[in-house]
Amino acid sequence: MFINYEHQNHVYNVTIEQRDKYFFITYNNSEYKVEAEELKPGQLKIKIGNRIIKSVITEGDKEKYVFVDGNVFKVKPVELTGTKKKKRREDGDLSSPISGKVVNVKVKKDDIVKKGQVLMVIEAMKMEYLIRAPNNGKIKKVNFKENDQIEIGQNTVEIENEED
Repeated sequence: MFINYEHQNHVYNVTIEQRDKYFFITYNNSEYKVEAEELKPGQLKIKIGNRIIKSVITEGDKEKYVFVDGNVFKVKPVELTGTKKKKRREDGDLSSPISGKVVNVKVKKDDIVKKGQVLMVIEAMKMEYLIRAPNNGKIKKVNFKENDQIEIGQNTVEIENEED
């Protein structure tokens, strides 16, 4: 999910992806592993590395407000245009969710990959999107190289699923 995080009249672009019990938040080309626990409705305990943050979340008409250490952060969801919501991880769809530039290809043909491993990084509007393996397998084909332009829906990588 892509969101805009607005604070003191500055908008920050953030990508959030949930895998198992963790959230992986990408901001400014850095990925952070985050644990979040709801203490009671609207109250969260967030753990980033060794730091623990307690926050309160309330909802407005079109946005949410997050209160942390006396600061108020306004968070607004951003709808991506031209894409459909897909069960990407479940059905093995590795098509690009955005139009942009391939900035890093981390695999080549015949590489063995594990579920969740980053295969390719695509950048659009100064945001990076990580294409991850939906399951264990072997790379059959890599369809793009670094610096290639990619369009929404184009297949990034083909994987032969590992037999159980």
